[in-house]
Amino acid sequence: MSTGQIILGIALFAVAAAILYAWGLKKSLDQQEDLERSLMSACGSRVVKHLKKHGTVTKAEVAELIDGITVGPFWSRQKVRVQDGKKVAGQVIDFLLDQQYIEPAGGGSYRLKK
Repeated sequence: MSTGQIILGIALFAVAAAILYAWGLKKSLDQQEDLERSLMSACGSRVVKHLKKHGTVTKAEVAELIDGITVGPFWSRQKVRVQDGKKVAGQVIDFLLDQQYIEPAGGGSYRLKK
């Protein structure tokens, strides 16, 4: 091996390491947003599943359904858990309304959008 090949190999290794480092740094900076999005999605899917069986749901029922849900990426120890469903229920309902999964059914209840 010539000196030029060795230097080229070291340079390519350094570039690959820098790319992996930058990718990991970006993932760690975006991790909180990803966890929040995953949590809203998991809570929303549980509410939609309940609505398919029962027809309507109230904010209090949403709070009971989502209480204790935990999400997190498989590659990280960091997890997010719903500790108080009453505080998050409004956000989940807003999320489902924004995504057009549910619609108001009157009397403070919601149903699947037709």
